[in-house]
Amino acid sequence: MQATEFWNRFVKTTESADLEELRHDIILIISLVLFIIGWLVTLSATRFEGNLEYLPTALMLLAGSIIGVWLRSNYFRAAPYWLMAVMIGAITWFKWFSPATLAQYFFPVAIVVSSLMMSSVGVFVVAIIASVVCATVAYSHGVSWFDSQEIVTPAILIYLTALAGWLNSRQVNSALDCMENSYVRARDLLEQLRDERMKQARTLKSLEDAFVRIEKMNHALIEAHRVAEEARQFKSEFVANVSHELRTPLNLIIGFTEMMATAPEGYGSIPLPSAYRGDVMATYRNACHLHALIDDVLDLSRIESGSMPLNRELIDLGEVIREAAEMVRALVEARGLSLELAVSDELPKLFIDRTRIRQVLLNLLTNSARFADQGKICVRTRLDASEVRVTVEDHGRGIDPARLARAFEAFSQLEDGQAREGSGLGLAVSKRFVELHGGSMWIESEVGRGTTVYFTVPLPNEAKTALLSRWMPSQSWRASAEEPLVLVLHDDLRILPLLRRYVSGYQYRLAETTDRAREMIREAMPAAVIMDTTWANHSIKDIAELALPSGLTLLRCPLPSARRLGLLVGAADYVSKPVSRDDLSNALARLPNPPQTVLVVDDEPDFVRLVERMMKADHPSVRVLEAFGGKQGLEIAHAERPDLIFLDLAMPDIDGYAFLGAMAGDRATEHTSIIIVSATGFEQESAPLLGEVCLQREAGFSLSEMLRALQMTLAAVTPWTIAAPATAGVSPTSDLG
Repeated sequence: MQATEFWNRFVKTTESADLEELRHDIILIISLVLFIIGWLVTLSATRFEGNLEYLPTALMLLAGSIIGVWLRSNYFRAAPYWLMAVMIGAITWFKWFSPATLAQYFFPVAIVVSSLMMSSVGVFVVAIIASVVCATVAYSHGVSWFDSQEIVTPAILIYLTALAGWLNSRQVNSALDCMENSYVRARDLLEQLRDERMKQARTLKSLEDAFVRIEKMNHALIEAHRVAEEARQFKSEFVANVSHELRTPLNLIIGFTEMMATAPEGYGSIPLPSAYRGDVMATYRNACHLHALIDDVLDLSRIESGSMPLNRELIDLGEVIREAAEMVRALVEARGLSLELAVSDELPKLFIDRTRIRQVLLNLLTNSARFADQGKICVRTRLDASEVRVTVEDHGRGIDPARLARAFEAFSQLEDGQAREGSGLGLAVSKRFVELHGGSMWIESEVGRGTTVYFTVPLPNEAKTALLSRWMPSQSWRASAEEPLVLVLHDDLRILPLLRRYVSGYQYRLAETTDRAREMIREAMPAAVIMDTTWANHSIKDIAELALPSGLTLLRCPLPSARRLGLLVGAADYVSKPVSRDDLSNALARLPNPPQTVLVVDDEPDFVRLVERMMKADHPSVRVLEAFGGKQGLEIAHAERPDLIFLDLAMPDIDGYAFLGAMAGDRATEHTSIIIVSATGFEQESAPLLGEVCLQREAGFSLSEMLRALQMTLAAVTPWTIAAPATAGVSPTSDLG
């Protein structure tokens, strides 16, 4: 194998197509040269009688060249051998019949010609044949084998010429091989380029198709955005309608039951039986809970952040547990069960959302009543070092372990059959509410022995609780003692529930005057101050009057105000339904003079009667007039000239805005105050808030603080925000102006 490889490297036995094509031309040229030589020799032999011995050689060359051309066209591989035979034969013939000539020195010429037409091996074969023929012819003429002129020298020349021809042909072959390899590589590269070009063309076509699809998707997205905007507008209108349709009857239920429970003297001298009073209080509590749930639905329609705001207050957890127990006691007893409460009297007051925790307890108690066929349901509390644990235990059928693993999944039913009467959201929603308070919930159950559900609520910080309790009564303070304190400079106390509901994670305290603001800054050092722009324009001339510490951040921005909203539409104040006795009392207290005659204008007679009872309960001497529509209200107002008008905005004949316009043009009622009573919250009615948002601190801001402020601001004002900045308690809203 090694010898073969060496031989293949030493002698090239394969020929390239280019070399064969080159030899086609060489064979033709050599044939023409031989023909010309033969023709010249023929002319010389026929013209000079002494040269007739050259004639056979000439004829051999002529005939051999003609046959060589024919072989080139028909039998190409035989043509070189034929021409070599003709040349060697012609030289041999000439030397045979003319021994005295130096014809033997023409053999190297044949070797040179063979190197042009044959392979390396063929050259040496021709050289061997030529040397043998030369020696044979010389020996036949009696020449010694060692004669230098006739044998040795021609043989040496023959082999030297063969070696030179072999080296030359090898170089030519190598050059042709390089050319062929280069051509093959170039051809392969060209094919690759063509393939790449085809791929690029296909890719370009795919990109064009993708671009067309993207354009179509963009158009579809624009259309979807338009449809979504229409749906959002429709949703807002639907929410407004739901707000009006639900708040009005709830206002009547809550108002009348509150009056029955708190001011029974308004119904005459006959005392309300205790059983009736308990039922009225139960109706009142459930109506308040239903109103809170309706507020949740409305909140979800207005909030784009997807988070549920918590409306926290410093309350007694035991009181909430007893309220929830009373609300479900009738259901529990109707199923033949007993309800026991083991609530400790030493529980501290917690900062929790009353409605959310009460809803959690209602869900757990209702589930226990559904799953228990006999025995009792027990609610227990336990005070730990950092939290309060609440346990709801029943002695019912229990839950299968396979279903227990999915207890907190949304729309998951814990048991088939009669238990499948709920939506499957109770436990999932309850767990979410508890986690929003910073607590946890888990469940334990054993088939045939009952189920126990646990949840915890963390305890507040004692120092902050004491500070807040000193500032104001615990029942009216709604903030988490673990959260930073923010002082709000505003003229309307109703801004605080709005901030707590939509910008959670902070405590809020209101200061209506500059003196009160300076006092609170000295006593508690808030983390920040929010100043309403309108309040600043009317209450202070210079920020320096507040005596803010250099490190305290001041945020100045326009905030909505129910009082200013009433002023914008030509009224003195704005009150949202459901209207309570406290709401009426606070609204009357904000008037410059107490009214003597009050006109109530509403298309709902029951609401007019409710307001009349509330007014009579707190101000028995006030004269109350009734109008059940805008047209009737204008007639009574023009005739009686009341001091105060409670006006509903949504009425069928003449709405509240038209009523206000008519009142503005009547000089007889120019001193009459008007309080708007609407089923829509003032945050929904609020127009876009005009003005700048200014964040300032005398000591300046660090770079990280400024970047965080920019991130929060951009997230609030940039549409289609993908991800809001990770700041606790900041929830962008859509319909708050």
